[in-house]
Amino acid sequence: MATIEEIYDAIGGFHLFQALLVVWVYGIKAVIACSTLIMAFGGFKPDYACMVNSLTNQTSLKYVNDAQLRHYAETGVNNLTFLNVCDINGTKCEEFRFFGPRRTVISEWHLVCDLRWMKPTIISVQFCGVLIGAILGGQSGDYFGRKKTLYGSYLIHTLLNAASAFSQSWHMFTVLRFFIGMMIGSILVIIVPYPTEFFPLRWRHTVPGIPMWPLGMLCFSGAAWLLEDWSHLHLAIAVVGIPGLLGYFYVPESARWLATRGRLDEAYAALEKMAAVNRKKLPPAAMETIKEIARMESERKKGKRYSYIDIFKTKTSIKLTLIFAFHWITMSLIVYGLNFAVTSFAGNLYLNIFLMNIVLVPAHLISFLLIDRCLLNISSLLLTTSPDLQGILINASCLTSKLALAAVWSASQTWVTESYPTVMRSLGYGFANMASRVGAIAAPFVINLDEMPLLAFILMGSLTLICTVLTYFIPETRNKAMTETVGEHEMFDSRSKQDNFNGQNGGEKPRKLGLQKGGFDASLNNSNTISANQKP
Repeated sequence: MATIEEIYDAIGGFHLFQALLVVWVYGIKAVIACSTLIMAFGGFKPDYACMVNSLTNQTSLKYVNDAQLRHYAETGVNNLTFLNVCDINGTKCEEFRFFGPRRTVISEWHLVCDLRWMKPTIISVQFCGVLIGAILGGQSGDYFGRKKTLYGSYLIHTLLNAASAFSQSWHMFTVLRFFIGMMIGSILVIIVPYPTEFFPLRWRHTVPGIPMWPLGMLCFSGAAWLLEDWSHLHLAIAVVGIPGLLGYFYVPESARWLATRGRLDEAYAALEKMAAVNRKKLPPAAMETIKEIARMESERKKGKRYSYIDIFKTKTSIKLTLIFAFHWITMSLIVYGLNFAVTSFAGNLYLNIFLMNIVLVPAHLISFLLIDRCLLNISSLLLTTSPDLQGILINASCLTSKLALAAVWSASQTWVTESYPTVMRSLGYGFANMASRVGAIAAPFVINLDEMPLLAFILMGSLTLICTVLTYFIPETRNKAMTETVGEHEMFDSRSKQDNFNGQNGGEKPRKLGLQKGGFDASLNNSNTISANQKP
């Protein structure tokens, strides 16, 4: 009997249908990237003048232009300077006048001084939404289908971005960012497995390998430079997102998902559409293959159902789960922390946003050991330089860290997947992904380059050093067959310890992920876990 992979190869493999799928479905990720990191611009704090109405020497300054006011604020009036301060001679600012053309969330609602805590809070609230949305979206993707979950979440996401542009207060804006975060989390659960399920095995790496996230952020840096207005950026994201919604009327539901739900005729129709677009003939064995997938899913449901509790039942799985969770929390903390700390970098804001994301494209070329070495060594240089050179070195350090950690994160996704047995693989990967959201929630408070730059770099260096040490305790999976059951997994860990002691690599023939005849990758069958909170 032909496998679903062979059916896909017979109707074109990677052909016109798959190419359109990448643009129309996976392209949504570029829009989501802009929406996720909009506070990289919105959180920028322009210079401002502290105004106190009771001070007679400031009364005449209310009517001068920005250039004159900035001059007086910087040089002082009656020996009192009032540029970027929260009080004048002990009297708190009664109002603020911000300088420059940029209209940011900070300048819109004066989120400085007593309200400076709101910037990291807005970001953290958004990522709380991402975490909740990923959990709910994963369940929805399995129950209602990938297509309805993806496009339903994307439609709501588009409407919420449009509504955010008309926020009347930071309270309203924060609430809307939470719900936008929920939609982002739901979309990220589906955005990789849904299009991937239309690809044969040998092309399956194509979808996650496309740097759609950094490409979206590169466009965002240009849009921010042109618009320089947080509300206009929200409207732009909503407008640009509209064409992606049209994919709902073109892209069919996943044939694999339909087959697992017993909707055989619909699954067959989805394959027919793929074949028609690719101008290929659907093999006669296609229906039998669909029935076999449905049968295997029925058999799977009769077996033991594993849950997150099971990854904490054996010594080996507990060790792996805790180490990988620490790794992913650290990577998320630093990567997202640096993304939102870009407003604190020296130089041009838009160029910094551009550079912080262009480095993601070649990130996979960086090795694990080089990452930590670069991060720690460059960070240590910051302690002994002049203030002028310090800004340049901080920028270089952050760019190097982002580049390196992006490469590590990419490799770690494969390592986590290969480290668990088949029966718990999606659970282990899903837990690591959820742990990464904890790092994202904490990132804006912990990685604070405005108020605690030295502490932030010490923390980043220390955490990555600990991660490097913990890596020694994870079994090497290279050139080794993946385990299927918990028992095999425990034996594999014992053999790996002996191999490490003897300096051996093991000689078992490697096996590709998810290559199970007649079935399909467990990572694609459980979108609620294996791709929960999928990193960009």
